[in-house]
Amino acid sequence: MPDSSTLPSAQEVTDLYGRRYRVGESDRALLGRSRSWMVALPWAAMLAISLFQYGFGAALPTLARANGWSLWQAFAVLGLWVVCQAASSPLGAWLYRRQRQRLAVPMLAGAACCLTALVTLAHSGDLGVVLLGYSVLGGIGAGLVYMTCVATVTEWFPERIAGRVAVVGAAFGYGGIPFVVLAGYVLAPSNRTVLLDGTALVVAGVVALCGLLMRKPPKNWWPERVDPRRWAVDRRLNRSIPHNRPAARPFPPGAAVRSGMLPMMFVVVVLSAAMALFDIAYLAGAAYTQDLPPLTLVAALGVLGAANGAGRAVTSSLADRIGRRGTFGLSLLVGGVAQFGLLAAATNGNHPVALAAFAALAGAGTGAGYSLLVSLVRDWFGDDATVVNYGIVYSGKAVGGLGGVLLAGLVVATPDSAGPFVVAGCLGLLGAALTRWMRQPGLAMVRLPSPVADRS
Repeated sequence: MPDSSTLPSAQEVTDLYGRRYRVGESDRALLGRSRSWMVALPWAAMLAISLFQYGFGAALPTLARANGWSLWQAFAVLGLWVVCQAASSPLGAWLYRRQRQRLAVPMLAGAACCLTALVTLAHSGDLGVVLLGYSVLGGIGAGLVYMTCVATVTEWFPERIAGRVAVVGAAFGYGGIPFVVLAGYVLAPSNRTVLLDGTALVVAGVVALCGLLMRKPPKNWWPERVDPRRWAVDRRLNRSIPHNRPAARPFPPGAAVRSGMLPMMFVVVVLSAAMALFDIAYLAGAAYTQDLPPLTLVAALGVLGAANGAGRAVTSSLADRIGRRGTFGLSLLVGGVAQFGLLAAATNGNHPVALAAFAALAGAGTGAGYSLLVSLVRDWFGDDATVVNYGIVYSGKAVGGLGGVLLAGLVVATPDSAGPFVVAGCLGLLGAALTRWMRQPGLAMVRLPSPVADRS
């Protein structure tokens, strides 16, 4: 592979907003292959780690009974995993920025942690051991892989961040469906060791192989076939104009926090994550305490994950037409309304069709925001610190996820309680309202150029 820093064709240009671009180097010159590999490899790695969230929910009834755990002990395993996965995102962003070209260090570390997590779950029923091995190490490993994959796609596709991040992020939703089916229909105390050990080898192998092949581009790299100066102002090249304005100036983490908008994004992620984890934990807990048929559990968790992935793809396209902030608010509104639908399904005996339908709506609403946030962070705070700023925002999932699991525990422990569903729904509605108050920082200080209109 050639050393990108010595390629004579590279030069730096600046657009009307003052953003810098490194142009003149093709993806094939840097990689020896198309940059589409830098979507396919992160997609495969995200597919592999997705079972830790949705798959554990499907496996929870079997594992809890086999290990003699109470519902709250089983929820502690899931809740601590979510905390560690989200809280490790700033670490993942830091490690990514420390790498020069190869991304083996964070990806192999993530693969080792994921292997340890699943092997621990396969061989130990001791709660303390599982909390350390599965929740802490598994959460950190999944967090490192998640952030590395998102950052890689973000930097290789600067002109198509929303769409490409949605493709990779969607795998974190629907990728767990095969394991959900296995956990619902096949997993049993008698075969859990073989099944989980085999799964551990597959997950670690996929993540490690992807990590060995993944690369990051030079700083500010831009694809040679697109003129970045025209892309910044011409809606024929960039259809998201004028709904998504570029950053007025670079906002490193400190300045982004002082603007007030990064903390607000953090709060909105807390609210969104609370809904998402409430849904997963409620479905898993109801299956455990109410002996739901495997078909009901598999269908509900399966459509929740599938809709989570599909929602990211749909909203990334919609955001180009109505703006990322507005689309983010709409997704939170949908997710909030879906919680009241789940309440209706729960009060009618968890009817399979109603439960699956509202789980799909909830998945679409709660999952969409994560892929939109990458583009929103870049648009509002600039290119230089996109990965770091997104890592800070994403860590809000640690707070919200833990809160969602606790809410679900209250529902399952008191089956006739409607309060937690109402709280979860109101969190989504509050998040949607907060997005209306979010404003791109710094725009009042600059004169924005008018976008080039279509001439057809």
